[in-house]
Amino acid sequence: DVVGNEKPSGEEENKEEQIKRGSNTANAKRPTTTTSSAIQDALGQWAPLLSIPSVKRTVILNGCYWVALSGAQMTLLPLMLTNPAGLALSASSLGKIYMGMSVVQVFGNPSVARVVDRIGKVPSIIGGCTAISTAMFAVPFCTDTYQLAIALGFWSLGSTALSTAPMAHMADLVPTEKRAQALALLRTAGDIGFLFGATGTGALANWTGSMDLAMQGCSAFLLTATCWYT
Repeated sequence: DVVGNEKPSGEEENKEEQIKRGSNTANAKRPTTTTSSAIQDALGQWAPLLSIPSVKRTVILNGCYWVALSGAQMTLLPLMLTNPAGLALSASSLGKIYMGMSVVQVFGNPSVARVVDRIGKVPSIIGGCTAISTAMFAVPFCTDTYQLAIALGFWSLGSTALSTAPMAHMADLVPTEKRAQALALLRTAGDIGFLFGATGTGALANWTGSMDLAMQGCSAFLLTATCWYT
């Protein structure tokens, strides 16, 4: 009984502390290892998909589309429409403009989806990108709200086509068991494009001193990517 109640020696205590520290270190590293493994696993599954030429081209074009869209629609368009030297729209008028674009997309989705199914995904992608790039080029020349409504109407229809056609096309290009990864790859390319598009377009507008020129630069970029895709 006396022996059983003896305190552990200093050497044994040190060993226990080392074991605890080792366990804590392992636990601290485990999330990093898990995250790294998840990234490597995703890249490992995307690499075979990107080896398919049509998949690779669609992913790149989708990224380019979001570069142009984030730069033009999310960054430049609000500034251009509220610019006192231009149309000088109020905040409420600007909100109505964006609401109108959303209304076109909401009510246009069924009709555009039927067109996509009828003429094919690739022609719809090309048509949507062409409509958007044309609208981007035309917006700086709009001198009243009627002209602006026409330009943004084409812009919204093009965006509606590109919200459906690329995903449907990717689903057709890969086996059923790879569709989720293919759509994740497509979405990631769009997110990366969104990330760099807004920053790059804003920097271009500051460098050139012209939002109109930056808007038309987005148009030229998207049109060039579309020509390459074809």
